[in-house]
Amino acid sequence: MRRKLSLGWLLLALPLAGCAGGTGDITGAVRYKGAPLPSGRVTFVCEGGEKPVLSADIKEGTYAIPQVPGGPVKVSVETFQVKVTAVPNMPKDVQPPGGGPGAPAKPGKYVPIPPRYKDPQQSGLTFTVAGGSQKQDFDLVP
Repeated sequence: MRRKLSLGWLLLALPLAGCAGGTGDITGAVRYKGAPLPSGRVTFVCEGGEKPVLSADIKEGTYAIPQVPGGPVKVSVETFQVKVTAVPNMPKDVQPPGGGPGAPAKPGKYVPIPPRYKDPQQSGLTFTVAGGSQKQDFDLVP
């Protein structure tokens, strides 16, 4: 009887140890010096086992990453300078935003952030994903 009780407690404790089943749909804001980042990318590195690395674009200060496995994650944030490529033989005033044919709409203004935020091991940004929808904001500092 004692073995069954111990095994039962072990099975109940597994979700608390970062092996949680289920997923979370995470949304939130990313701010630098109190202002929303106009564009960039947020990346979640799920810890333990063979958990995925998931990313989402930051648009006008917000992001959304669905189906994140439950448990602890480390987070990185990047912003990018956009390189505009002109279409040959096309007048500059007719160039599509961002350059070449089919180019995406012009992204938000580039805001440089400290390099440490690119590395999930150095960013200092972490949290634990639970099941269901949840909000997680990140406030970056210089």
